[in-house]
Amino acid sequence: MQMKYLYLLGYPLGHSISPALQNAALRARDIRATRYMKSPTPPEKLSEMVKVLRGENCLGANVTVPHKQTILPHLDELTELAREIGAVNTILKQDGKLIGDNTDAYGFLQALRVRRINPQGACVSILGAGGAAAAAAYALAQAGVDEIILLNRTLARGIALADRLNKKFPQLALAINDWDALAQSQLIINATSVGMSPRVDESPAPKNFSFPKHAIVFDLVYNPPATKFLRDAKQNGARVIGGLEMLIYQGARAFELWTGARAPIRVMRNAATAALQELLKSDAPR
Repeated sequence: MQMKYLYLLGYPLGHSISPALQNAALRARDIRATRYMKSPTPPEKLSEMVKVLRGENCLGANVTVPHKQTILPHLDELTELAREIGAVNTILKQDGKLIGDNTDAYGFLQALRVRRINPQGACVSILGAGGAAAAAAYALAQAGVDEIILLNRTLARGIALADRLNKKFPQLALAINDWDALAQSQLIINATSVGMSPRVDESPAPKNFSFPKHAIVFDLVYNPPATKFLRDAKQNGARVIGGLEMLIYQGARAFELWTGARAPIRVMRNAATAALQELLKSDAPR
């Protein structure tokens, strides 16, 4: 039986625990001769990696930073969801074609649902305007939030994301780089990589910012589990959510799309948690 592969495209990939949770899921569902593996892909090698994805032994792929948007022109088709979000994190193989999809939006919203958080009617601030921010914004707009404030160091990217959201959700109130609104937001999301290991002492929040006690603060970074962004929010009394749950649920949705099998959520969570703990040990000062 020929070995089949699922790939993770990104650069760098030293922090990723996706192989641990996906390979655990494959074993749990007795899907043999299939392996999920990292494929560190610098931007200049993306075209070459796409050729690998077209090979017969490839079943599909995940895509992470910095390729969630730059991968788009390399694909044959996009699902409606991926096209509207403007970012791809999952690639499916169908009749020899590479189909770009997005499971980040599902994973983000599911991480809220399992905590019985309903964002309908909320005012939301999102730090970032890349692929993860776009997925979160799209999911929240579908869930019926009243307003989204996009906060991004590059104004043009914030405007581009706001334009895409406005076309799909004309009733949604949108603002760009209104930092004063941060203190009034009910939900505050870090969708940047700031604070990710090894830069654990950094935060995307403004210096000396006091997180509102009433807010839910969600950091999409999962390594470390308690970022400075979350530590500061918790110290001010806010409710905090780390990025591990979103990682698990977006991965579970991708697993189901690739295999047609039901994702073993508990197995994936246990494997992800164990892999993250091992990663934290290896990163600890010696």
